Amino acid sequence: MAPTSNEKAEVVILEGTQVVKKGILDAGIRLLSDGKAKSMVVVLHHPSRENQVFALEHRYTQLIMEELENLGLEEEKVKVISAPIDGHPITLSEARFVVKKLSQNGARSAILVSEGFHTRRSFGTYSQEGARVGLHVVPYSYFVEYDSTYWWNKPQGVSEFFEESFKLAYYIVHGYISIKFLW
Repeated sequence: MAPTSNEKAEVVILEGTQVVKKGILDAGIRLLSDGKAKSMVVVLHHPSRENQVFALEHRYTQLIMEELENLGLEEEKVKVISAPIDGHPITLSEARFVVKKLSQNGARSAILVSEGFHTRRSFGTYSQEGARVGLHVVPYSYFVEYDSTYWWNKPQGVSEFFEESFKLAYYIVHGYISIKFLW
């Protein structure tokens, strides 16, 4: 249901939100330590001023970098990218921005780390944008709130499955993503 690949790549992309969750960070660090990639990009959504987290809007990126260094990650192996998010579709806007940045830096392969059932839509969007610039993207899903094997036993799993299935259909129907990039 949520795709995951075992391929290696040049860079790990931790898909963006306004705040970085420990689960996605742990997954990215694990991929680096297992030798699956050489560097990691943490993507943050940079929303409009009204939607930014109070008191952190100008310091959050620096706090993340300091904590990653405290965990032993070398500064040259980790980058934090702040993707401007101005309306919908959010995942597509993020993917376009991040893929362009990675392409400009010469990246040709990436492991996209995304949470749960969002991975299918995120992977398809990043793959589609990556194909335009020669960036090969492979998915890596992680599950925090529920087990991926028995997701239907948890209300959170069932809810996420239906919500993300609806959003995926929305992206396809509105032409934001082509079906050929979903697998």
